[in-house]
Amino acid sequence: MKRIAENHQNFFLDKENANKYLEETKNSSKARYNHLLSSLKRLNIEGEYLEVGCGPGILTKIIARQHPEVKITANDISPEMIRLAEQDLDEELKNRVNYTVSDACKIESLKDLGQYNLIYSAFTMHHWDNVKIAIQNLFSMLKDDGLLYIHDLKRVSWLYYMKSQNGFFTSVRASYRPFEIKRMLHEIGIKNFEIKPVFPYFMQAIIIRKV
Repeated sequence: MKRIAENHQNFFLDKENANKYLEETKNSSKARYNHLLSSLKRLNIEGEYLEVGCGPGILTKIIARQHPEVKITANDISPEMIRLAEQDLDEELKNRVNYTVSDACKIESLKDLGQYNLIYSAFTMHHWDNVKIAIQNLFSMLKDDGLLYIHDLKRVSWLYYMKSQNGFFTSVRASYRPFEIKRMLHEIGIKNFEIKPVFPYFMQAIIIRKV
């Protein structure tokens, strides 16, 4: 069950594809994000948040409204995604949400963003060019009591072997199994983490604490 990486860079940088992704995300936002939203609500972390791979900003706005006391910086590698995210901000959210173009795999593009109480990412890890470097970069941006929460797909055999070339199935084939994530975290030197299966079990949550 070998991982098959996605060739995603040009897709997300294209204006037409960015608009298409926005419509798809709008139609499936509740199902996609329900577990993450409920988990963040239970954690109830105060302060400053960083969202990694925000796309067109659907999740950013939901979390900003769910946590009205926090400030959110949301980044994406695609300027087209950031353009879409910025065009739909109301006045109240403009005071608490800031969008920026940067790459989790390149520390030089992140270094001016600061430190955060919570860094979270949804369905983005399987797109990262170098997961180990990205996690290492994000971990370095946590405040002393900070938490990194990654919600992503999981490579499972019963989906992996379906022949469909649908985007969902290609994303499953590009995602990581828990033992692969554990190995990377140990190589980085991160010890305080847990990996939780998420129903319907082709998803998972990786929770990393700074202390």
